[in-house]
Amino acid sequence: MSGDETEEVGLIDVIERAEELVKARMEDNDPSHDWHHVHRVRLMALSLSRCPSLAHVGTIDPIVLELGALFHDLCDAKYLPQNSATGPTTAKTVLSDFFEPFLAGGLVNAEQVQCIYHIVDSTSWSKEEKRRAAKVGEDEEAKWQKQCGEFQCVSDADRLDAIGSIGILRVAAFSGAKDRPLHIPPANPAQDSVPPAEQGEGYNGSAVAHFHSKLLKIKDDRLWTDMARSEASRRQSMMQSFLTELDLEWLVADQGAQLSLLQE
Repeated sequence: MSGDETEEVGLIDVIERAEELVKARMEDNDPSHDWHHVHRVRLMALSLSRCPSLAHVGTIDPIVLELGALFHDLCDAKYLPQNSATGPTTAKTVLSDFFEPFLAGGLVNAEQVQCIYHIVDSTSWSKEEKRRAAKVGEDEEAKWQKQCGEFQCVSDADRLDAIGSIGILRVAAFSGAKDRPLHIPPANPAQDSVPPAEQGEGYNGSAVAHFHSKLLKIKDDRLWTDMARSEASRRQSMMQSFLTELDLEWLVADQGAQLSLLQE
């Protein structure tokens, strides 16, 4: 077996060990953030790596890309143990033991590992929202994100898995796991699913409100690659149709009930 073939076998082992770790860590997660979500993100990230709009960032490192995708949710605060408030919350503290033997064996290098850590620590939607709210300018993090194609692919893949038909299923799954209402009757005069700020008390805590607080924002400048923007546009249309249908179903029941009462 040649040196290249030996290295390829070794990298396959790294990926397989990573899969085992992620499956074990996510075994008790609800379906919105389970192994299947991670696998979809991995596949989409690999697909997006072919995007011509990434030409300016140079060659994509496949091992950094795939491991970044596989590990992207391991530090999600929503799924860390309740007693881990002072425990591992960064990629380095969570993954350093995993990488130690592969670094020693030369299958990955320190630069690759640091990039993977950075991807895992930077993919969070909530962190992006905080940076936008703080109106952070062209700082070192922003510069790194613009230059790291692997991060852009993983981030876009994760965002895409939050929208469209799979996004709707994930919202419902997370809502069920957290005992969050799926739908609260709209309080605006039009009785439709307008943004939560225009609705009544309690609406912000519904699954439908989550579409407006996050999912419908995932487009255009929230994505890095042209391929992701194109796919997001298609998925956006599907979600808008879903919300329109949801409003119609509510109106059929609500207005029909009012007419029934008037006829009594």
